[in-house]
Amino acid sequence: MEQALNEKEVLYNDEYLTLYYDHSISCIIKEWKQAISENKFRELIIELVMKIVQTRMKYKKPVNLIADCRKLGGDTFTPQVIDWLNTEVHRLYAMNKITRKAFVASKNITANLSIVSYISMSNPIEGFTMSIFDDMEDAKNWSKI
Repeated sequence: MEQALNEKEVLYNDEYLTLYYDHSISCIIKEWKQAISENKFRELIIELVMKIVQTRMKYKKPVNLIADCRKLGGDTFTPQVIDWLNTEVHRLYAMNKITRKAFVASKNITANLSIVSYISMSNPIEGFTMSIFDDMEDAKNWSKI
């Protein structure tokens, strides 16, 4: 059990989000804890990008992303947020050699539609793929480096 705990390095934690690096699969996992305002969402995504860069430099290896959105809520991925992610964030993912981003969806159909809209409305970036899963283990298996 102790080994399993050591595989997860917490990078950030507040009332909205726990961000950790899972050494066993070389992924940064975002576990959203509740619905969030657009401004706070943007702030936390910037924090995530900084943690990606720091983690890549620290371990000198690529990382992928998993977003556990089961508690995020259906209003997060507005057209404005999707546009911001497309123009500001995805290029940073590409620059940092992130090739995959998995979403773990909630049981809420509306929330899932929000994620599906985000994935379908995102500008394609060469070498970067996003996919949606209803199970964390499936997301981890797909995201492994």
